[in-house]
Amino acid sequence: MRAAGRLADDWPVRDGDSFANPDRLPASTDLGSVSRFGDSQWNLSPLSSHSHATAVTVNWQLVEDPVLRESIRRVGWALVNLPVPDEIVERSATRRTRWPSAATIAGHLTQLRRFANWLTRAGIGSLAEVTAADLERYAAHLAQRGSVRAATDGLYSLIRLWGAAPHLPPHDRLPMPPWEASDLSDYLPEAVPANENATAPIHPAVMSPLLVWSLRFADDFAEDIISAWHEYQRLTAQIPQADAPDGRQKILSFLRQHVSQGRPLPGRAHGGGVHRADTYIAAMLRVSPRQVKNTLNRHPKAKDAGLSPHAPLGTVVTGRLHGQPWKPFIDFHEAPALMRLLSAACMITIGYLSGMRPGEVLSLKAGCCPEPDPDGTAPARYAIYGNVLKGVRDEEGRCIPDGKPRDLPWTVIPPVVRAIRVLERIAEGDDLFPVVTAWNNQTAHNAARKRTGHLLTAAGARDRIRSFTGYANQLAAQHDLDWEHIPDDPDGPVALSRMRRTIAWHIARLPGGRIALALQYGHLRASTVTEGYSGRARHGLRRVLDIETARAMADYLDDLSERISHGEGVSGPAAHRMIAAVQASAARFQGMFLTPKMADAWLDDPKLTVYDNPDAFLTCNHDPAKALCRLGQARRRQPPAIDRCDPACANIARTDTHISRLREEITQLEAEITDPLTPTPLRERLKQRIILLRAAADRHQRTRVIRLHDTQEPAGNE
Repeated sequence: MRAAGRLADDWPVRDGDSFANPDRLPASTDLGSVSRFGDSQWNLSPLSSHSHATAVTVNWQLVEDPVLRESIRRVGWALVNLPVPDEIVERSATRRTRWPSAATIAGHLTQLRRFANWLTRAGIGSLAEVTAADLERYAAHLAQRGSVRAATDGLYSLIRLWGAAPHLPPHDRLPMPPWEASDLSDYLPEAVPANENATAPIHPAVMSPLLVWSLRFADDFAEDIISAWHEYQRLTAQIPQADAPDGRQKILSFLRQHVSQGRPLPGRAHGGGVHRADTYIAAMLRVSPRQVKNTLNRHPKAKDAGLSPHAPLGTVVTGRLHGQPWKPFIDFHEAPALMRLLSAACMITIGYLSGMRPGEVLSLKAGCCPEPDPDGTAPARYAIYGNVLKGVRDEEGRCIPDGKPRDLPWTVIPPVVRAIRVLERIAEGDDLFPVVTAWNNQTAHNAARKRTGHLLTAAGARDRIRSFTGYANQLAAQHDLDWEHIPDDPDGPVALSRMRRTIAWHIARLPGGRIALALQYGHLRASTVTEGYSGRARHGLRRVLDIETARAMADYLDDLSERISHGEGVSGPAAHRMIAAVQASAARFQGMFLTPKMADAWLDDPKLTVYDNPDAFLTCNHDPAKALCRLGQARRRQPPAIDRCDPACANIARTDTHISRLREEITQLEAEITDPLTPTPLRERLKQRIILLRAAADRHQRTRVIRLHDTQEPAGNE
């Protein structure tokens, strides 16, 4: 082993000093609670102190060599307290900030810990012993692991260590990494095409029942849950602190009454058994729980009375589930848990139906969605006012803990508003998602849940979603609603971050999807959303939506190619163009997963812009110059308005599958016409609709193309 470097004796920071200078901490920070420089672990959370953030810690004991451990600790102090050098911040092709977040610093220190342990295994005892050749060997070691992202992070962390060199003792300094003087990509493994957004969308079979149950809780069950909670509070508030003078007589009278009526004493099912509900009995009789326990434990008839697994509250259940009460009663012991589930249901509703980021949802406050001032000429629009958190920094590049007000509010639909109103009713302060409330005063169970903020963390939100899913499935089983069971998602736990990702996946595959995006998830108008969520035109929802739109088109053409090869017919003025699109898709992309660059290429190719519209029984082979859905509008860059398909448009093509569904529609309309309850005016409109649909079906049958090599384009518009 090479000679180890000496420990720093001229380092000005002592073990008992705070790991962070006061100017790096929010003004409200309790300096006495901040980690010390010499601690075995540092809690970096105060550096950013987002109210909803999970704690970020660094464990110095994971650095194996004690000498290198102290060197990396001093580097950690520099990363925390010194700004990133201008040469690194201002270089091209980077988006670095002068004051990184706690999570970013922790990431750098994790990479440096791995580097230090690699040095130990290589027989190198100090940073001063490292040579440029050693750094090249370490870069090769990272490249062999195969992950471009991991290798990039590891190499950049060494750049940060080198950048801090002027502020470190000589024995803690690295030579300039070779990749700093050349191209970083020369030291990285070969890139593997990957999805720009690696977050998996929530499976439709999971999201659909999850949203249904969430809306039920927020709309139908909320009143019952809140009333039960108020009754729970009323009962617990009347439990005396000391023993009641007549407590024993009350308890014995209560016992005799239950024995004479053959009723078991109230209890609680817990841990596989049933236990007596002493607190509930104490609340009902206004005696202390100790009196209940002592009196009933000593009385022989208490055991003879037996125990019920329930301690019902006196509130009446009014909510209905498919016409029946959703519960026969609400139990005393489940009232706090139901409040947590109600909060989770509202969180899911807001997170999925607003398109907000997780931190933005969890930071909402009471009054964030005021009642609009209707002018009498248009429907009222509800807007949520909140803060933008992602990437928000002050003029010096420091993270602003609670973000800043969003320039444009989120415009939302009524279910979101109703969920916010429920949260405002159960709020005990300004915050809608505090981590500690009267009905949720549980302490954290592990380090992943510990935090310095006062709001629910993303991890805590995921836990609540999991609990809500389990309870909803219990209700589904109790009511024999097997079709409303929420299955496990194949891509892992459901989280708020995945809900935002699900929006693009789901909307891109729906007819009129961008309009639905504007109305349901967007905001003041379609361009506000699709042209850039939170002001980031190519990195917001539009970017994700574009990728999913291209993939939806690819999926459709791949499926259509298979059907055409088995004799599927195509008709309409754009039949020839759609067959050409099938051929081009098969030649360029068949069987391939579309990367973001490939998705861009797809959308830039007018031959491949095909929008299936099963509700209108057609496919739009979009040519802006021929589109009748956007007459009088700037059409060049606009997608088709497929909620306004014109039967005379030259972009229309129909397949046998469309016509099969069209004939099913005719059958349903005929059944409505023969129904004696159908009003006469509606019956006449349905007859006219059938005439048009039959004409389209007949036209398809006469002009359909049934072979890929048949290039004859049907003449005439529909």
